[in-house]
Order: sequence, then structure tokens, then C-alpha cells
Amino acid sequence: MRNIQIGLLLGLRQIQRANVWTNVLIIFVMTLTFLNLIAVSGLLVGLIAGSERAFREQSLGDILVSAKADEKTILGSEALAREIATYPDVSSFTVRYIESASVEANYSERRDLRGERDVVSTRIRGIDPEVENTTTGLAQRIVEGSYLSPDDEGKILVGSLTLDRYASGFGDAFDTLGDVQIGDKVRVSVGNTSKEFTVKGILQSKVEDVSMGMFIPEKEFRRIFNRFDRNADQISIRLKPGVDENTVKKFMVAGGMSQYAKIETFTEGTPKFLTDIKNTFNLLGTFIGSIGLVVASITIFIIIFINALSRRRHIGILKAVGIDKRVIELAYVTQAAFYAFTGSLLGALITYGFLIPFFDANPINFPFSDGILLVETSSALIRTGILFVITLAAGFVPAWLIARQNTLNAILGR
Repeated sequence: MRNIQIGLLLGLRQIQRANVWTNVLIIFVMTLTFLNLIAVSGLLVGLIAGSERAFREQSLGDILVSAKADEKTILGSEALAREIATYPDVSSFTVRYIESASVEANYSERRDLRGERDVVSTRIRGIDPEVENTTTGLAQRIVEGSYLSPDDEGKILVGSLTLDRYASGFGDAFDTLGDVQIGDKVRVSVGNTSKEFTVKGILQSKVEDVSMGMFIPEKEFRRIFNRFDRNADQISIRLKPGVDENTVKKFMVAGGMSQYAKIETFTEGTPKFLTDIKNTFNLLGTFIGSIGLVVASITIFIIIFINALSRRRHIGILKAVGIDKRVIELAYVTQAAFYAFTGSLLGALITYGFLIPFFDANPINFPFSDGILLVETSSALIRTGILFVITLAAGFVPAWLIARQNTLNAILGR
């Protein structure tokens, strides 16, 4: 214990007597290393996390109820909806009817009946406008026109990526409609049934279900697609803040709802490719951060080595008066630990106090998502621990190299 106390005292004295700007520079390097190790991977993973968050808020919800694999629709949808409404942890939910159909525009202006038609195949969703907006905020995605009203008939909301002027940046990746404006007529056809709708609003979102789909009132949907049994295709459930989705799912399964429909939490329903991309970006961020970690450890090694080399005579005198070389090594390890701890602390304050709130309020605008900074606490602690250990090793090695030299040679500077 005495050796440890002496080693810590010597280390603190070295820090106090060192040049202030040298200490500031080393701490600045450690702070940047922390940010490179934590924030870079957080930004890369945040690209996918932003996309997942958008899917959760605008489409899938916290829990998604859908048709079982051997059924086309959710059996007993009305009864299930009434039961879901009794759950105290449910904030809101929306019932959706979904079918594929062809939508044609500019048909009244086509003079050559044998010419190419302006038509796309898309998914039509029948919704209750007010309930859907309460659950997913669909009205906030309107960029032209206005949102559906509960009493609307013959009105349709069109996803922006089904129109030429919004999808032009994606090339020929998918079919689009030509010059369609608010108030124009489009014809929705399924089988031998077709109906004209007036475009009331255009939706723009980075969620495919919204930007590449179309929405009509539920009663219109059932009429066109002959869905008079009122069995829906999806029920998207939004839970109250702080409620565990797995717990609610267990209650739903225990209540027998899984006999009539497939019940998935958002995590279970997340597409596998998004999870794979997130893991890949996390690995890439770790690799980039590791480069910075190596640079920082080399920097610490060089600084402490030069410091110890310039104090060879002092180290020799300490050994001559009976100070164990392990005490001297501990003094330099203490110095390295101070730099690692202070730099990591500043990096954590910057990350959690400024960067995360900033990117939450101002997401990075990417074509497929609104990128945020996602830092998982467990991962951050592991990487901080690695940074700390490597920094300690970088402080120990040069001290060990100098302290093991012959005492007389060190005093005489030979």
C-alpha cells in the first residue's frame, strides 16, 4: 500500500508540474479519440436507426397485428379491435385494409387507345383518416393539398414516389405516373372493377409504405375490393410511453388473440436486411474508431517516453534512494490514467450532453432516412474500457523501458 501511495503521489506531482498546454493537448487527443470511437459508429448505426424509427412511428407501430400465414386477412378483426381498445397500455391503434391495384392517370387525355397507358401498380390502403393520423401522424406527411376528412368520398392520397416529379432522382427504379396535380382524376382498377378518385393530397416520407402507396377512406376501400366481411389486413398499435412492448404482447397472446392473427413487436417485425445493415455499419464504425485508438495510444507512448527519457537522472536518483522501480512505473501509469479518464469524461459529456440531443432535434437528411446519433450505453462502456486499458499500456511500456536501466548510468546520463 505504501508503494502504491508513493506511486500515485509521484504521478500526480508529474501532472501538476507538466506544461499546462501539454496536458491540454493530450486530453484533447484523448477526447477526440473517444468521439472517434463512440460517435462515428453511432452516426453510422444512426442512419439505420433513423429509418427504423420512421417505420415505427409512421407505419408498423409498437405492435403489429397481421394475418396468419395460412389466412388472407385477420379473422374476427372487429372483435380483436374491441379487445385491443380495452388495454390500458394502448395509446391508439389503427385498422388498415390493404390490396394491390393499378392506378391510371391522364386516361381522359389519351387520344390513341392503343398507345402506352400512364399506369402504375401500387398498394392501396383503406383507413379511418382520423384514427390513422392519431396513430401514425399521416397528416404531417402531406406536402401538397390536404389530408382526408372522415366524410370524404372519391378522394385519394398519393405517395410522392408514385409521381414523376418526385421520383425523378431515383431514375427508372420503379414505375411512376406522369403529370398528376392536386384535383386531377386517377382511376383505381382491380379486376373488372374501377372507380375514379380525385387526388386530394400528396404524401412524402422516407417510409416506403407511405411514399410508394396510396390511401383512401375505409368505406370506399371495402366497396371497391368487395371486403364486406370487415376483416382487416393490419392493426398497428401505439403504446403509451415507457410501456414494454413484449409485456403487452404476452397479455395479448395469453388472451387468445394469437389464435386469429400473428402478433409481432416492432423488433420482431423489423426487416432482417435493416438489422444486417446496422450490424455492418457498427462493425465499420468500430474499425474506423480502432484506427483512432491506435493513433492515440502511439501519441501517449511517445509523450510519456520522451517525458521519462528527459527525467532519466531523476528516475535514477529515486531508485538510488530506495524507491522501487514498480513505484516509478505506477507513477507514469497514473499519468496515463489521468489523461484517459479526463479525455473520456469530456468525450462522454460532449456526446450525451450535446451531440445526441442535437442530432435528435436536427436529423441528418439522407435519401432513405433521417440519420440520428445512436449510442448504446453497454457498447460505449466496453469501448471506453478498451480505450482506458490501451492507454494504460501505452503509459506503462515507456516507463518500464526507462526504469529498468542501470541506476548509475541513469544518474550519470550514460
